[in-house]
Amino acid sequence: MRIGFATTEYVTEKNFSGGLANYLHRVAKALVSLGHEVHIVVLSEIDRSRFEYEGIQIHRLTLGEIQQILDTISRYSICQTSQCLDFSFQVYRKLLKLHKQQPFDIVQFPDWNACGVVSSLLLPIPQVTRISAYRPVWMKMCGGSRDRDEQIIEWLEWLQMRLIKHIYAPSYTLKRLLAEEAKITHVQVIRTPFYLETSDWDSSVFNEYLQGKKYLLFFGRFQLHKGFHILAQALPEVFRKHPDCHAAFVGLDLSSSLAPSMKEYALSLCSQYTDRLIFIDQIPHTQLYPVIAGAKLVVLPSLIDNLPNACLEAMALGKPIIGTIGASFEELLTEGETGFLVPVGEVNALATKINEVWLHSSLNEIGQAAKKKVQEFGMENTVKELLIYYDRIIRTIRYT
Repeated sequence: MRIGFATTEYVTEKNFSGGLANYLHRVAKALVSLGHEVHIVVLSEIDRSRFEYEGIQIHRLTLGEIQQILDTISRYSICQTSQCLDFSFQVYRKLLKLHKQQPFDIVQFPDWNACGVVSSLLLPIPQVTRISAYRPVWMKMCGGSRDRDEQIIEWLEWLQMRLIKHIYAPSYTLKRLLAEEAKITHVQVIRTPFYLETSDWDSSVFNEYLQGKKYLLFFGRFQLHKGFHILAQALPEVFRKHPDCHAAFVGLDLSSSLAPSMKEYALSLCSQYTDRLIFIDQIPHTQLYPVIAGAKLVVLPSLIDNLPNACLEAMALGKPIIGTIGASFEELLTEGETGFLVPVGEVNALATKINEVWLHSSLNEIGQAAKKKVQEFGMENTVKELLIYYDRIIRTIRYT
């Protein structure tokens, strides 16, 4: 197949920060390894170049005149919307040009930022949307505001989901959310392919900050929807009961409605135990994996999530995990067998669970069971399922 993907982030770009970019790169590499031709059309802050990266054809696009015109007309009141519409139109033009040179069999868009909305109206190619989040609920959990700009983007994403009839999501949690909140019921569930990014480990960060310590680990963005504040509020009780416990946080410190710095928020709550908090900035997988492997326990108390990559990585490295019920972790973890679960947003429940698990006698066995479970997300299963889905869409459209 000749397959096109459009995205606002990819691993080749400066604005790459995880999630969508990691997913696309894994899928693209797997498809190329199976002999398919893959093109990635990506928003870039660098240039409008075309190049090959690990066998994948990359087409960079930068924002242009449409953004400038809309910003001028709106007096810069809908800047996110103008960027979304500019990129969506440029994606359409680029994919159409590439399609005329040699036809695509299918193209895939993310729902986020509606970069496929113009193509859904005009592009004569079989199309599919992969939904990674439902923005209104996601923004609520993030503590973000829903001004006019945000509401327009929400509507554009909803419109794309309505216009592109073929939609899939990685989790049943998201499928249910879309049915309940957006009244979108034609959603297929196709799991996210997963593998560890590298076997080349660099233990320098672990050696400098964590060697010789017993620690629980949170890694990811320091954001409300990731439950960072819930863990920060639970830690004083954990530290009080377990003098040997440290907490390591790895990721990007961000502001929120609670504080201008979530790192400082955690430090203020744990003012008596600041010597047992370790903060490490965002680091590459080569340095992150030794930090995960050295943890006694991984804690991921998300308020909303979608089979998070952090959970899959920790499972693959044989670590016991505490996740939250209702945020898709229950699709990965079985209480007391492959991990542990707590209700979303409940500080006392999280503190109690950490205190129990810290003394659990079978953490290694549970971690190994999690490692076995995550093998279900291997390329041979998930990419095969995706290709069957693509083929069914192509055949249906051709027949019609």
